[in-house]
Amino acid sequence: MLYLNTLENSAISSRENRFVICHQPVDSMQSIPELAPSQQLLDQWQTKSIEWVEFREQYLQEMREEFLGEKSRLQGVAKYSLENDVTLHSPEPSGQQTYRALLGQIISGIWKQEQQRGNIVDLALPSASKHSPENQKMMQSIAENCAHFSVVKTWPSGPRSCEGCYYLDQQVYVCPPTDQVVIKYHWT
Repeated sequence: MLYLNTLENSAISSRENRFVICHQPVDSMQSIPELAPSQQLLDQWQTKSIEWVEFREQYLQEMREEFLGEKSRLQGVAKYSLENDVTLHSPEPSGQQTYRALLGQIISGIWKQEQQRGNIVDLALPSASKHSPENQKMMQSIAENCAHFSVVKTWPSGPRSCEGCYYLDQQVYVCPPTDQVVIKYHWT
């Protein structure tokens, strides 16, 4: 599974198979600068010299060129994340207009083209909870008392909740490290 997250949230990601996608080195994390936009393109976007549409098109072009390269890191990450949990962090804030989100779309496209099935979870997006208020409260209570969340000083998308947890199995809403169901099921 491929997870996407902000660099700010790196403390909550697994120590294994986590990488930063930017040009500056980050302590305790391997960097994959080949998956970040060129510094020139990034500067143009950050200074608002170009609009999102232009940034998106230029970044996609850069990734096409990287993908066709002799030792493509994009191909490697796409293949590796099919069989391993991988988290890619970027220094961008939460949101949908990020190169992190674009990279997720690109990798998803690679998987589809190769007729592979993989999952991408963007942990940096605010949760649009589909759970009842009772279940949301239950997940917040569990997260507040969870050792996993105790290292996190701030939680950017509102109250801490199991919904934002790296480990949560969102198919059945079970926490694998604790083997605990995090919502109350109501069978009809």
